[in-house]
Amino acid sequence: MYTLPLADILAARERIRGYVRHTPILPLPNALDDAPNLRLKLENLQVTGSFKPRGVFNTLLQLDEATRCRGVVAASGGNHGVALAYAAQRLNIPATVYLPATATADRVARVAVWGAKVEQVGTVWDDAHAAAVSFAERERLPYVHPFDADATLAGQGTLGLELLEDFPYMDAVLIAIGGSGLIAGMAAAIKAARPNVTIIGVEPTGAASMKAAVSAGRLVDLPSVRTIADTLSPRSVSQRTLDLTMQHVEQIALVDDFAMLEAMRWLWRHANQLVEPSGAAVIAAILTGAVDISAYRCPVALICGGNAAADEVFYHYHGAAVAKGR
Repeated sequence: MYTLPLADILAARERIRGYVRHTPILPLPNALDDAPNLRLKLENLQVTGSFKPRGVFNTLLQLDEATRCRGVVAASGGNHGVALAYAAQRLNIPATVYLPATATADRVARVAVWGAKVEQVGTVWDDAHAAAVSFAERERLPYVHPFDADATLAGQGTLGLELLEDFPYMDAVLIAIGGSGLIAGMAAAIKAARPNVTIIGVEPTGAASMKAAVSAGRLVDLPSVRTIADTLSPRSVSQRTLDLTMQHVEQIALVDDFAMLEAMRWLWRHANQLVEPSGAAVIAAILTGAVDISAYRCPVALICGGNAAADEVFYHYHGAAVAKGR
């Protein structure tokens, strides 16, 4: 079974220091009745608007100079691609990012603005991933995986260390699950230092690849995915992240698209935070009761990303509200 040594996460923290932000952890201005002590870890305020630069910088900073000069390749639902483009520009590394053809113009622009070459293939991340891996192999370039790589997981684990340093009384943390590199890396770090902290994952009902894998005890390739949270929508997680999740994560809750959109509105109204659907998934789990937050004295909701295009959000919210008969 795969394990992620704490020493690797500690080394990653030192390696990326100066390249990423130490993001704030704040109480809610208007506390929830069931969770008066809830804190928000605002990783949406990270450089490029999500947690992804942690794993990307930890990967790129370990490449030798000759490899950096040739360039790097990645596939992304959006945030990983933005992080790679930003980090590559900062380190003067050529970058190519594959996105699904369904990626919004806003997401494409967020990648391209940092100078990366953008290729769009297929309808979901898995399609873009297959094309990117093929291109990287043909050109003999490093492929920077968004979740299935030791360096990526160690980089994301630094967020767990940061959270424990800032809020040592934490007894539970809610973390969104996409490819699951974030929850896997953070869980390994948190449990190594504080094994009694409860770790709760949150997935979209339309892309519950980790829930399916944990239930089956093996990797499951979903036949299709359908969710507004495009950064939480791979058809399968990886063996590394499944192993770490099965070792360290106590619960996986599911939320639908409308709940995430409502949670986005709630965060804007009560915390002045405009986030993407993925970033609001943990709040959706609390507001819908999918997670009983009242069971914990000092819980934390990790707001993982803020790259929302306001016009797209309004469009999807209107459509979801009509579907719900509201």
